[in-house]
Amino acid sequence: MPERLIPDYEEKPAYLVPVSILFAFLIVGGVAALFYFQLASPAEQRALQALLQGQPAAKNPEPVSRFGEVYSSLGVTGLPVTFERKSEAARLLDQLQREPCDKEAIEPLAKLMVESGYPREGATGAMKFGERCGHTDDLLELAYSAFTRLSDYNGALGVSEEMVKLSQARPRYRFLRGTAYERLKNYKAALSDYISTLQLFSDLSNVAGTEFYRISRMYDAVGRPCDAITPLEMFLSYDVSNRQTPQISQLIAEYATKGNCRATYATGADRIVIGTSNIVDVTINGARGRMIVDTGASMVSMTQAFAARARIMADESNPITFQVVGGTHQSAPGYAQLIEVGSARAANVPVAISMGSAAAYGPQVDGLLGMTFLARFNITLTGGALELKPRVLN
Repeated sequence: MPERLIPDYEEKPAYLVPVSILFAFLIVGGVAALFYFQLASPAEQRALQALLQGQPAAKNPEPVSRFGEVYSSLGVTGLPVTFERKSEAARLLDQLQREPCDKEAIEPLAKLMVESGYPREGATGAMKFGERCGHTDDLLELAYSAFTRLSDYNGALGVSEEMVKLSQARPRYRFLRGTAYERLKNYKAALSDYISTLQLFSDLSNVAGTEFYRISRMYDAVGRPCDAITPLEMFLSYDVSNRQTPQISQLIAEYATKGNCRATYATGADRIVIGTSNIVDVTINGARGRMIVDTGASMVSMTQAFAARARIMADESNPITFQVVGGTHQSAPGYAQLIEVGSARAANVPVAISMGSAAAYGPQVDGLLGMTFLARFNITLTGGALELKPRVLN
């Protein structure tokens, strides 16, 4: 028999290696399952537990969020659990769960909701947060944009109401509220807000023509096409040589024809000495008064006492906000059938009636002779005299 070079023992199958590999897989799988179980939502945990116990998982289990209280405080329902699995969303929701009025958390969270395809939830959450913890410019802007994206103009109007409360003197907020009113076809309210937008600018000569055109459009929408001419004439009056365009001329002509305005819009001419005080005698609806000539005022404005003498009714349901020294001032829109300065006359002139002090314009002064009258004329104000010549309606 040949000599063997290895020990003589009985060969057996080698089970050790595969058993070791299987054992290692079980350990790794168990650890992974543990981590998944901890990170999974409660509904997923129940499904996994049922699977391990050999029971059938419930069909279409309802996902349960661990941030339910946060969503409830924001008035938000129906967001899928997948939203909060985004690392940024989970972090922000966790911040609000710990600090319910954390403004550094709500703003990016509301924005993330909108960007993730939940604009209504983002807008609602921003507004509910503001009700509890105080509104901010950024949250209100976000909510307004989200509601208009959804064509929910009632929602946008509610947001813009809060904007105006937050800042009475900010033109943009009046413009946004006016836009919401216009979309809702409340043209009378939109008109007041668009006029306020104009009044809140400090220098009308630098305001874009679109701001004047919005007012014209609203006057036409409420059935006053002759009044729609004045904002356009006002815009032109600050720089006629550069602003007179065929488009504006055509608009003015269309409004003039529509309202049959040419005969009464502006008639007569005169040169009146006013001295250094810029105070001129005026007659409105037969009532005599004294007003300061003010080319920087977009409207003829007057005290309540003078409006009563002139039999002008104030529409206090749609107040106009004016920028004045030291803050803002509220006035109500009204309508003068006839304003006369010397031989110069203008019919159907929009006016503003002060809702404040009886001496709002100074002692023995009844108001301001502003651009709703002056813009109907070519005016020259030099050498202590006011010269008025009617503008031709193209």
